[in-house]
Amino acid sequence: MQKKSFLVTEILSFLVGFLGIHRFYTGYIGIGIVQLLTLGGCGIWSFIDFIMISIGKYKDAKGQDLEEYNSNVGYAFIAVYIILWAVTIFFNMNYISQLTRV
Repeated sequence: MQKKSFLVTEILSFLVGFLGIHRFYTGYIGIGIVQLLTLGGCGIWSFIDFIMISIGKYKDAKGQDLEEYNSNVGYAFIAVYIILWAVTIFFNMNYISQLTRV
């Protein structure tokens, strides 16, 4: 059977990792169901998976490395993830501070 694509796995993890879709794609059906039911372990488990995929340490259910791993792409995804979280936190803090003004 052919190897699973790094880029597809990375995109699935980035966009819908909290639903465990990347786990279904890579053959981890049981773990995918658990992640689906727990929303990626409240986000922690899906975040760890995302980092593991990004740095090339994630394997599919058959123990194979993901096809065409590119560290530059992986680290770029990590950078985008961090930037999006920082922007989200900034805007939420700004919104909360506006609500508390009297």
